[in-house]
Amino acid sequence: MSTATVTELSKHRTVRRHPDGRRLSALSERYEDAVPALLDRFFSAADDFLFKQAEKNTVDSTDYFEQLRVLRRRKVEVRAGILSDLSDWLQSGAQQLKDDEAEAAYSSSDELTLMDDSALERTLAVDSFMNRTLERSGDQWLAFHERMMALTCEKSLRDKETPFNPGALGQLVLRRLDTMGMPFKTVLMLFRLFDDLAISQLEAFYKNSNTWLIEEGILPNLRLIQSASTSSSPVNAQTIAQISASLAGFQPSSGGFAPGPGSQGQYFAGSGGGFSGGQSVGGGQGGFSGSGSAGYPQSGGNANGVMIDPAIWQQMLQSMSTFQAQPAPAPQQMDDLKQWTSHQAQSISKQAEGTLEAGTVSLVAMLFEYILDDEHLSAHMKQLLARLQIPVIKVAIIDKTFFTDTDHSARLLLNRMARAATGWKPDANIENDALLDGMEKIVSELNHDFDDDLTIFDRLLDEFSELLTTYEQQQGAAVDQVREVEEQEYQTHQQQDRARIFMDRLLDGVTDLPDTVHKLLDKHWYRLMKNIFDQQGESKAWQTSARIARELIWSLQPSIQVTHPSRFEKVVPKLLQGFEQGLKSANLSDSTIRLVLDDIQNHHRLYEGDINESVWDAQEKLDRFEQQSELAEAVVEDPLPLPVDEPVVQLKNADLSYYLDQVESMTEGLWFDIEQSDGSFERGQLTMIIGTGSKYVFTDYQGNKVAERSAIGLAMAMRNDQFIPIAEDPLFDRMIDTLVDELGGDPSKQATVTRH
Repeated sequence: MSTATVTELSKHRTVRRHPDGRRLSALSERYEDAVPALLDRFFSAADDFLFKQAEKNTVDSTDYFEQLRVLRRRKVEVRAGILSDLSDWLQSGAQQLKDDEAEAAYSSSDELTLMDDSALERTLAVDSFMNRTLERSGDQWLAFHERMMALTCEKSLRDKETPFNPGALGQLVLRRLDTMGMPFKTVLMLFRLFDDLAISQLEAFYKNSNTWLIEEGILPNLRLIQSASTSSSPVNAQTIAQISASLAGFQPSSGGFAPGPGSQGQYFAGSGGGFSGGQSVGGGQGGFSGSGSAGYPQSGGNANGVMIDPAIWQQMLQSMSTFQAQPAPAPQQMDDLKQWTSHQAQSISKQAEGTLEAGTVSLVAMLFEYILDDEHLSAHMKQLLARLQIPVIKVAIIDKTFFTDTDHSARLLLNRMARAATGWKPDANIENDALLDGMEKIVSELNHDFDDDLTIFDRLLDEFSELLTTYEQQQGAAVDQVREVEEQEYQTHQQQDRARIFMDRLLDGVTDLPDTVHKLLDKHWYRLMKNIFDQQGESKAWQTSARIARELIWSLQPSIQVTHPSRFEKVVPKLLQGFEQGLKSANLSDSTIRLVLDDIQNHHRLYEGDINESVWDAQEKLDRFEQQSELAEAVVEDPLPLPVDEPVVQLKNADLSYYLDQVESMTEGLWFDIEQSDGSFERGQLTMIIGTGSKYVFTDYQGNKVAERSAIGLAMAMRNDQFIPIAEDPLFDRMIDTLVDELGGDPSKQATVTRH
């Protein structure tokens, strides 16, 4: 157990100290020094962006050209303004900036006006920049935040209150960009360019600041979760040779490998020392010949290894041929299958005892143990692959490049068969399964015909490639049927009229409206909303137009003036003003507008009386309307995503942006273990991405749909280990890397490995 002490953060927060002005000032200088270069890169990128937009020869080209001229004319001034504001912010403590625009926007949120309000969009842009930066910075930000509390002597700090938080910088930059007089859409696009450039700069600042503060003694023992995985050890000839020697019981010495205790084999020193197991040696050099020969020991020369007597080698070949002819246990008898493969390896290894080839046999046997323990393979496929153990042992002894040459035909055959087996599972029609039958034929032929001629692997590799191509084409037909349905659903969804959906939901079941009001909402107000949505999307005007329609129907409910008099008196004047404004923008005549407004006011007068028994019936109608209103509101508040059949996912505290980045970079063809509703897992392949990442569809090896997820749903499921990606790298390569990590990186492990 480590005896290192861990800083208790509570102690830092209970001992009252003065803020550490010296170190805070030093951080301010570091921060201020980094920004000018960032701004230079930003303005250069902004110039390129506007120039490309102006070159596109669209209706907006002239506007973008004028905006480019403004940028070039004003960028020096804007840059200086940002740096001046930055200096003032740093001198004030580099904490939260007051956002007057956002406060004003929220304070006037009850105004029923169709005018756009960009203040909220500014706030959202800055918040998005801050959240992306904090998520990408991960543990570095968390550690920096804790150290800022230690330096400022604060018991708690929200992210926006933390010195040098990214939100304040984004706010300063956006304010200055807005002074150039460009359309707000352009300002937001330019700010997104700054966003992309600044995130990496701020990540580096927090990381470097943590390093410096540790050197300064600020929470030096603060533990961070290290998410970076260690890289695999390089798989080269020397590493494989060392592992094989260790497994064979040989210990390194100054001249080569010496037999370990109890070994009776010969020791061949070799010039320069060590066993070079990554190359074929022959031609007067001694050792074993390369691919295509019988692999008998050669006499004389300087073989970098231990020679096997030809008689022993013949005995090993006979034993391996006998094992190749033996039937394997049934797939359902997995324990028997493991014992069967282990017995074969132990028998061959015993015959090679005292030579380095015993280690080669043991290494191959360990690789096949990994195959039999792989949860990603079905029992039938494990049985097929296990029957390749003896042929692979032959190859590994005859041709040492098998371990180091990723394009070796025997290795490619094993890898591709294992990859094809990844998503396969037995079904009721297993007797006629083309993939299983084809792999069975190849494995049987290899065990029956392979003696020492390695060219058989070239031929069988070609046969398997043809088999796999035909099989994938057959399965692809089923996937194409699923794709056709999904694409049609997507196209239908894209053509949906959200304004129509909203109005139909809102008016459904409403019977007490004046006829003029009902017709006007259903026709003219709908057209107004559709026009707003088509031009502005989910803007403030779109939301307000929906709210006016909803509040108007609410005000015309019979019981409202009795049950909600205060709200009625407050809302109706603003409501009628906004309604009239909208009708004018819809180009209705003044007489039509006056007629409708009069009908509304007359309807209001009908229900000014005291409470009577009819109020209860009216209240039931109001309850039904409010239920319909909630359904309609869902269309307004949230964008209509492509319908996806996915469960509600329980969030975990982790960096969702990391998984979203993975989802965005995904391509079709990846395999996953997918958790089902009963807790079991089913294998599925990502076979189609519908829309621009709107829906991710997964099918099984037969092309049947097994799951679908939205982008955010898939990221959340991956974060919660409900979608587990299957490694893409070849199975055999992955196992070799794992063994090298376990055996090759630590000499102490090599000495304690149990031989087969």
